[in-house]
Amino acid sequence: MNINTIGIDISLNSTATTLSDGEKTYILSFNNKKDNNKWITELGSAGVDITQIYRKTSDDYSKNEIVKLTDFIRISDQIVSKIISYLNPSLDTFCVIEGYSFSRNTSSILDIVSLSTLIKTSLLSKINNITIEILSPLTLKLEACKMVYPPTVIGSRKKKLKWVNPQGISGGSFKKQHMFQAFLDLKPDNNLYKTLYHYNDLVNREKIPNPIEDIIDSFFAHSVALHRTDKSEMAQKL
Repeated sequence: MNINTIGIDISLNSTATTLSDGEKTYILSFNNKKDNNKWITELGSAGVDITQIYRKTSDDYSKNEIVKLTDFIRISDQIVSKIISYLNPSLDTFCVIEGYSFSRNTSSILDIVSLSTLIKTSLLSKINNITIEILSPLTLKLEACKMVYPPTVIGSRKKKLKWVNPQGISGGSFKKQHMFQAFLDLKPDNNLYKTLYHYNDLVNREKIPNPIEDIIDSFFAHSVALHRTDKSEMAQKL
């Protein structure tokens, strides 16, 4: 049975989604980068649908809180409307969203919760027959590791499986550069890989530049959605 599948990584300044209408797969990026940004140019050439977002600010605390909320409503509508434009309306939809990272500062986590709640609410209200699964960041990292690397058997008496990358880092402990390396090691048959392969030195950076890191997370979230719906053969095709 065909089904729409969506993977979303929500970020205040660089939300990304990878989705499929049951036949083709697409990557969307909603970010605050300028058109002449190197990575926007490269990702655009790889077929990523890029939408520039903007947010206003006010020096007055109360006004700024309302301005942020108004912007979040507009941005969430923009994101969900674009997602819907790629879906097959006659199909059910399964969506995997990466949850919050509580390592953020208090102000940031409150803002991301606000935007994320609006996006989820909009998805539920505007897409018929949608099922949403929220994955913790740790779970998404572990799932990515499982997709790419074979398990290691540990324990002498009570054996169990553990998934680590070639450097011995367990999936649940992956950082952004490890997710990027996992994507390169997976070697998916798509234009995104063909473009990012030429920038494999990014794995040596402490931080993977946006919107690349968010797109990679959305790719793996979508891969989880595909596996959950028995469409794993599409996971590497874009």
